[in-house]
Amino acid sequence: MQKRILITESDISLSTILADYLSSQGWLCFVHQPDADTIHRILLGEYDLLLLSSNQTELSIYELMSRLRQAECTTPVVILSDATSKDDILHAFECGCDDYITKPFSIEILVCRIRVILRRANPSLNESTEKVFHLGHMLFDSTHQTLGDIRLSARESELLLLLCRRQGTIVNKKYILRRLWHQDDPFVARSLSVFIHRLRTYLTGTGVQIMPVRGKGYKLVNEKMN
Repeated sequence: MQKRILITESDISLSTILADYLSSQGWLCFVHQPDADTIHRILLGEYDLLLLSSNQTELSIYELMSRLRQAECTTPVVILSDATSKDDILHAFECGCDDYITKPFSIEILVCRIRVILRRANPSLNESTEKVFHLGHMLFDSTHQTLGDIRLSARESELLLLLCRRQGTIVNKKYILRRLWHQDDPFVARSLSVFIHRLRTYLTGTGVQIMPVRGKGYKLVNEKMN
């Protein structure tokens, strides 16, 4: 799936150059100022990386980053700035940016740094590509959406696949909601709880459990491997 990059550069010529070049590297680029609608889209996880310019006028990047981090938004942020002082750079990192690039800059180096950040920040890039898993005495086939003799719904299969591919590690609850439901409001959070309960019921007696991790998410654990 193509990664989606939001660009907030207010210099039209520079934003056009950035969007065109980054698009040529295989990413989907969107150029918007961070108004209320854009912030809402960011919080829903619609972008994989934010490329913010410090010369935007509607909302300071520091205020924007603070809002996002307070809302537990983990979308990576790269700042493009004319400011080169140590205090400016330290303030940017304190507000939650992942990288800080001063202007003028090499667009080729920017691309390399974006690739590194996306690899580190997106759990899906570290997932396996397996589609069949042995869960105790049951075989989970994600292609055919079956768990042993049980026929899973599409959403059940997607959720179990996500947990299986990151077996033994915590999968963040917000990440699951944004990945599968594309939003994380209380209603869909309740839906997630229902699907988790169903899967835990299906796995009863297999030695494999889906364990809730308070305040974080869920972890698929094979008791025989612990």
